[in-house]
Amino acid sequence: MENILFNILQLSLFETLCVTGALVLTGMVLGVLEHRTNFYIQSVFGMKGIMVTAWIGTPIHELGHLLMCYLFKHRVSGFKLFSLRPREGVLGYVNHSWNSKSLYQNIGNFFISMGPIFSGTAALILGMYIFLPDSFAMFSNTLTFEPGQPGPYTMMKIFTLTAHIFESIFSIENLVSFNFWVYFALAIAISSHIALSKEDLKGAGRGLVTIFTFILLVNIVVLLLNADISGFFTGILALNFYLLAFSMISVVFSLIRLVLSAFAYSLVHKIV
Repeated sequence: MENILFNILQLSLFETLCVTGALVLTGMVLGVLEHRTNFYIQSVFGMKGIMVTAWIGTPIHELGHLLMCYLFKHRVSGFKLFSLRPREGVLGYVNHSWNSKSLYQNIGNFFISMGPIFSGTAALILGMYIFLPDSFAMFSNTLTFEPGQPGPYTMMKIFTLTAHIFESIFSIENLVSFNFWVYFALAIAISSHIALSKEDLKGAGRGLVTIFTFILLVNIVVLLLNADISGFFTGILALNFYLLAFSMISVVFSLIRLVLSAFAYSLVHKIV
């Protein structure tokens, strides 16, 4: 009996990872990159350096929260997509409440917290479609990407696709194009503010616990009914690889911003 319970618990943890893994991983990576980059920028330019990109990136960040609130039927009591006079470093916010007895709304806490990853990635893809249609055509090939049964070569496929996409974006033809530099500036601004705040992470944690509990209960019922839903979670896991492939765009532009800010920081300190 103990082995059965342990197996159900282990399976539930794995399936929770299938559902949330790509978003959690992307959020963690972007958080580390943004934290370090902001240190460099504020050290050199102060808060003005953050505000240069915030007027574009922050509204897109908050819009991700707001749309997810409506999708998961949370009550929005107030929001501000961007503030020119931030208090305590808060550039924007979305205040919302939910019915604690609603399973759907409790699960929604996770996806509401992760909303900026959806809105930020969507904005980057839309910008590519408008300003770099040839690169978007290359990117659209990922829509036909068939991860199949996830394995050790799946991540390699994702990195290969990402390399091809950025090879197309930073082509010689694009580098001499005005549209490229408009998109580059927008992409830097958007990716600068996708990362999740501490409050976002708290909300994600609440939703994550609910998702795990729900999956655990489903697995217990499935065991009692002797049913098989493994195919469903395999499909969800495949979807996570799609999300990883798409979100690599925001990760790479965040890396570019980190390199540029680190260069400016080192240059100023050498001069001083």
